[in-house]
Amino acid sequence: MRYYPLLLDLNGMDCLVIGAGEVGLRKIRGLLQCAPKLVTAIDPALPGPELAALLATQDNFSYEQRPFADTDLDRAQIVFACTSNRTVNAAIGQACMLRRVLCNMTDAPELGNFVLPASISRGDLTISISTSGASPALARVIRQDLETRYGPEYETLTRLLAGIRADLLALGHSSDENREIFRRLAASPLPELIKNNDRHACLELIRAVLPTDLHPRIGEWCDDCCPTV
Repeated sequence: MRYYPLLLDLNGMDCLVIGAGEVGLRKIRGLLQCAPKLVTAIDPALPGPELAALLATQDNFSYEQRPFADTDLDRAQIVFACTSNRTVNAAIGQACMLRRVLCNMTDAPELGNFVLPASISRGDLTISISTSGASPALARVIRQDLETRYGPEYETLTRLLAGIRADLLALGHSSDENREIFRRLAASPLPELIKNNDRHACLELIRAVLPTDLHPRIGEWCDDCCPTV
């Protein structure tokens, strides 16, 4: 099977996690990082310390100590079946299919309609790797390689490029001109300069690429990239 790659905006969405063990807890944490309207976890067991901490600190997280019921799907737009019972998970997946609700099956991905790729995040930068279920181990190895290659400096770089992009587009230059500037910045040594906190070189590189209208902003951008001590 070949999956369709997609990045989903969870803002305003109700998410349901059924089963709040180790796997379910990972799903809950990942969902909460993306600011959904609500994440509801359902499990017959008492919430452990980590779940209790999330309940105390996350206003958009709720926990219901009971077994799953089909009516729970009435309020869900995306579902994660994470129980330790394969029969229960299969029933959840079937119910989601009938209701056309997105469902991730942790123990039998082929019974759901989406899978989660291995991924790394650096601020607004997300890099995902998927083998469409053929080899999760390979996806994990590639993810570990990317974590080393794309370090924390890429979070700063992404923030820098976002600021430059907004101001550059506001100048009203042609698309071709803007595209060339974006390409030069993205292909430049900026990541290494940011990693080494080389503010002067960062400033000179950006000044050489950007139009003079934006030069007054460069010092501010470089202060964010390479803060002075």
